[in-house]
Order: sequence, then structure tokens, then C-alpha cells
Amino acid sequence: MLDVPTALARPTPRSKSQSLSVLQRATKADVRLDPYPHIVLPNALPEDLYEELAATFPDPQTLTGVGSQNNKRWNYLAWRVRRNSAIPKLWRDFIAYHASQAFYDEIAALFAEAVCATYPDRFPDEASVKALRAGLREYDTFARADILMDAMFSGNTPVTTATSVRTTHVDRGDKLFSGLFYMRPDDYDAIGGDLTISRFRAHADDPLARLALFDGPYVDDSHVEHVHTVRYDKNLLVLFINSLDAIHGVTVREPSDQTRLFINLVGEIETPLYLVDKKTGPARLVPPGYRVGARNRAKRWFTAAKHRLRG
Repeated sequence: MLDVPTALARPTPRSKSQSLSVLQRATKADVRLDPYPHIVLPNALPEDLYEELAATFPDPQTLTGVGSQNNKRWNYLAWRVRRNSAIPKLWRDFIAYHASQAFYDEIAALFAEAVCATYPDRFPDEASVKALRAGLREYDTFARADILMDAMFSGNTPVTTATSVRTTHVDRGDKLFSGLFYMRPDDYDAIGGDLTISRFRAHADDPLARLALFDGPYVDDSHVEHVHTVRYDKNLLVLFINSLDAIHGVTVREPSDQTRLFINLVGEIETPLYLVDKKTGPARLVPPGYRVGARNRAKRWFTAAKHRLRG
């Protein structure tokens, strides 16, 4: 587990680790339930902290060697940040906090009621949401944690041909929540790359009928209406509870030599909430008693063990 505080009591004055949180200015009043539980938080961090982070964002080529592929998504995971002393300490502290128990506790405080309403069979009360033990994704395992957290340096490479890096979709069903902390550079002048938040159209109001509209995790735009478009901006947080209704996408980016930068936040659980993989058949909620295959559990264990050995 990460060496960060494991409780979040919001003392006054605020502790150093809490002052790093992208949720430090969030309240329950900021949580929107339409069309699914989410939060959009402009100016999430104090300006001086954000500017220091923006000025020291690591060079994507140094992190990943992403090359020149058109509008390609890249990630640099928290376990890698943890062992990379070349990354500025402020950034290592920032990433560590957002992959910690303390940050999960903040999310649970804001969203526990919405999680219970979305998944009453899995989470019968708010205490069951707040009780989850957090570990570090690809470093810890579900033998020692209930939810594996990640905070990744992420981005999309420059665009040579206008494309959407990801059209309307839902995230994988083993993610309880997903978050995007946007870090638009001051000189970023590319057009597009905004986040769309959508709902199914009226012709898909039957939950069973909706399942047939999925093509893997994707949904054709003819079946949805865009409720809100969140402009790609600096110091802006979007975080939501995943479900088969949590449909979202990224608008087309026009050709540009600019890189789209953000921090990707994830909380992963062992037993999925739903399945949207073409290999497993049509989209569906996971039935009671569903068990993750032994091969998948073993793969996670070996991956985590390998990363722990690397330090």
C-alpha cells in the first residue's frame, strides 16, 4: 500500500496531502445525477498549485516514447511514477495521493449514496461503499484490497488526420469510477477533444432494449443525445460512477501538433459490475454469484508481483 494517510477527516488547517486533492473544493451539492452520477469541477486546484504542476508536467516522450502515431492515447501508471525518482517530488506526491485510500475516502463521501442507488444489490448501504480498502493498481492485489486505485499521466498525441480518440462508449465494467483531470496547456490551440456526456434516446428507454444497442463498449450516436459537452480546459475535473448508462465520448480533434494532456483516475474492483466485451456476448449486468476466472486472477497476481519486485 502507498505510504500516504489512510483516513480523511478534513482537519483545519488542511494537511499537506489533502491540499493536493482535486476534490478539495467539491461538496455533495456539486454531484449531478442527470444523466448519471458525475461531477464537473472547474478550478479544482488552487491556482498556484495547478501552475506548479503544469510547469513541471513530464515530457510525454520521456515517459512513454509515444512516437508520432495519430491521436494515440498513452498512459503512465501510478506504480511507475512511484519508482521513478526523475519525476518531480510534487508530482510523485500528487499521483500517490490520488491512488490512495484517502482519495478513495473522498470519493466515497461524495458518491456513496449514488453508488447504492445504482447498484443496490452490490452495495446495500453507504457503509458498504465507504468500507472498501484501497490498494495500488498493478502493485497490490485483491487479496489485500477491495478497490485498486490508479492516477496516470495520460494524453493524446498530435493529430495528423481529424479523428475522435474514442467515440461514445462506456468504460470497462470493473471500474467503479473514472476521473479525468484536464491540464490544457496555455499554448494549446487545437480544436476539439472535448468530453461529451450523453443519455440514451427515448426509443431506448427499456433497459433490456438498451443492452442490444452496444457494440462492445460503444454505442452509435443515433441512439443517444448529448446532454452536456465539457470543454477540454485547464484545472478541470470530471469524475463519474460507471454504469451501462454512463455513456460518454470525446469529440473529433482537428489536425494539430498539440498534445492533449490530462490525469486519468481509476478505481478498479475485482468482480465487474457489468460486461461489455464482445467476447463475452451482449452487454449485460453481472449476475449474482459471478466469479472472475482463475486465469485473470493469476495474471493480476503475477503482474503485481513483478512490479513489486522492481521496487
